[in-house]
Amino acid sequence: DAEPRYLVSVRPARVSNNKKSCSGRTKTQKPLQLVVGTLTPTSVFLSWGILVNPQHDWTATNNCASDRFYTVRYREKGKDKKWVFQLCPVTETVIDNLKPNTHYEFGVKDNVEDSIWSKTFNHKTVLSSKYLT
Repeated sequence: DAEPRYLVSVRPARVSNNKKSCSGRTKTQKPLQLVVGTLTPTSVFLSWGILVNPQHDWTATNNCASDRFYTVRYREKGKDKKWVFQLCPVTETVIDNLKPNTHYEFGVKDNVEDSIWSKTFNHKTVLSSKYLT
């Protein structure tokens, strides 16, 4: 019994979150600018972002876009058609399983409080792959 005995008490350490937290927001929400491009007769590529005017909106690029999620919506053109919604963690996506030679409406918004939808972007899918180069 000549060996010393110790009682060790362990408390959980604070978790250090090295991930950048997003605190900066613009005072007024601006709609995102959406671009739609044709990939195939049944798919399109969507990309979006904030249109920045460097003379006035120089802080707009510091709004932690990489920490956000976005909601994309699309439907066949027509008021009686239902929107299909898709959640995206990045500022681009591919929408597939569309009908060839069909008019569609697309929109996107940031998933932050009081965000607004982008202007609706109208796009017609191509008839066949012979038009793609």
